[in-house]
Amino acid sequence: MRRDHLLILAALAGISAGCNRTAAPPAGGGANTTTAPAVTVVKPERRAVKRVVEQPGAVQPYEETSLHARLPGFVKAVGADPTRPGANQQIDIGNRVTAGQLLAEIAMPEVEQEAKQKAALVKQAEAEVTQSRKALAASDAGVASAQAQVAEARAGMGRAQALYDRWQSEVTRISGLVQGGVIDSQTRDETQNQFRAAEATRTEVAAKVTTAEAGVRKAQADKDKAVADVTAAEARLEVAKADVGRLAALLGYARITAPFDGVVTHRAVNTGDFLSADTQGVFRVARVDPVRVVVRVPEADAGLIRDGLPVRIIVQALDGPELTGTVARTSWSLEPGSRTLRAEIDLPNKDGRVRPGMYVYARVTAELPEAWAVPAAAVGKADDESVVYLAENGKAVRVAVQVVRGDGQFTQVRAYRKPGAADWTAFTGAEAVAMPAAVLTDGQTIPAAP
Repeated sequence: MRRDHLLILAALAGISAGCNRTAAPPAGGGANTTTAPAVTVVKPERRAVKRVVEQPGAVQPYEETSLHARLPGFVKAVGADPTRPGANQQIDIGNRVTAGQLLAEIAMPEVEQEAKQKAALVKQAEAEVTQSRKALAASDAGVASAQAQVAEARAGMGRAQALYDRWQSEVTRISGLVQGGVIDSQTRDETQNQFRAAEATRTEVAAKVTTAEAGVRKAQADKDKAVADVTAAEARLEVAKADVGRLAALLGYARITAPFDGVVTHRAVNTGDFLSADTQGVFRVARVDPVRVVVRVPEADAGLIRDGLPVRIIVQALDGPELTGTVARTSWSLEPGSRTLRAEIDLPNKDGRVRPGMYVYARVTAELPEAWAVPAAAVGKADDESVVYLAENGKAVRVAVQVVRGDGQFTQVRAYRKPGAADWTAFTGAEAVAMPAAVLTDGQTIPAAP
C-alpha cells in the first residue's frame, strides 16, 4: 500500500516537471519575428492623370410632347394602326408613329360651317373687286370723253373768236365809210348786227368750254372714287381671305398628329369623347432615338466634366456589352439643393432596347493635364490632412501636402509644407518621397531598400 502511494507521487512529480519545461525552438533556430514592409524612395514625376467619375443615372426620352385639343369638339375617330390585326386597329400606347401621323380626329361642325361662310364671303369680295375695277375703267373712259369735249369746245372758241374779230374789224371799217359818206348807215347797222351775233357766239362757246372743263373735273373725281372703291374692295377681299385662313388653321386643330417620329407613351381619349380646350394630355409621344442618359455629377467632380468626354454606360436591365457615348451637354451651373451638375449623354437607340426610365451606371473618364505626381501609396492621412514622407538624411520627415487629384495609382500633388513652416514649397521633381506612407512615422529611420 505504501509502495503504491510512492508510485503515484513519482508520477505526479513527472507531470509537473513536463508542464514547466520550456519548448524547444523550431528547426532552423531563432524566435518567430514579423517581417517589416519594405520602404521605397521615389521622386515625383510629371504625369497626366485620368480621373474616372462614376455615378448612377437614368434614361429619359430625347424629347416628350403632351398633345391636347385646341378647340372643343367630339372625337370623330382615333387614328388607325394598320399593324394591328382585325378591327382593333386604333393607335394605342406602345405604338411607333411617324411625324405628321394622325392620332385622333375631332368633329367641329360649327367651325366647318363658318369656314364655308367665310369661303362664300371671299367669292363675294372677289366679285366686288371685279365690279369696282370695271367702274374704274368706265371712269377712265368718262375722263377721256370729258377731255375730248373740252378740246372740242376750245376749238369752237377759236372759231368764235375769229368770227368776232372779223366783224369787229368790219364794224370799224364800215363806220369810217359811213362817216365819209361812201355808204349809207343801213349797211353799218347790218354790220353791227353781225358783230353782235359773233360776240354772242363767242360768249356761248366760252360757256361750253367752262362746262366741258367742269365735266373733266367731275370725271376725274369719279375716277378717284373708283380707285378708292377698288382699294376698299381689295382690302375686303384680303380680310375675307384672312378669315378663311384663320378658319382653316382652326380646322387644322381638328387633327391631332404626331409631332415627330416616336412612341406613344400615353393615351387618354376614345371615340365619342368630348374634348375641350382645357383637356390636357390626350396623347403623349416620346422620341426615343436617340435617348438622353442623365447623370448627376457631385460638386467635387463638376469641374472635370465637359462636352465630348467619353462615357461607358452599364444598363443593368440589359444583357450584352457596355454601351459607349460621349457627354453631349451639361447644365454648366449646379443645382442649388443637391449641389450637382446635370450631364447628358445622347445614346443612339435604333433598336429600341434602351427605354426611358431605365437605371444606368455611367463612368465618365476625364484626363487631367500633366502635373507632379507620386504613387498613391506615398500619400497618407495624419491629423485630418494629407501628408507625404520626405526622405532626408536617412530619416522620414512628415510634411503636409496639397493634393490635386488621383486615379488610384498615382496622385497629383502641388506643394508641401514642413512642420513649423508658414509657406508652401512647390514640388520640383528633386524631392525624395518615401512610401508606403501607411507604415511610416515621422523621424523613422529609412533602411536601405532590399
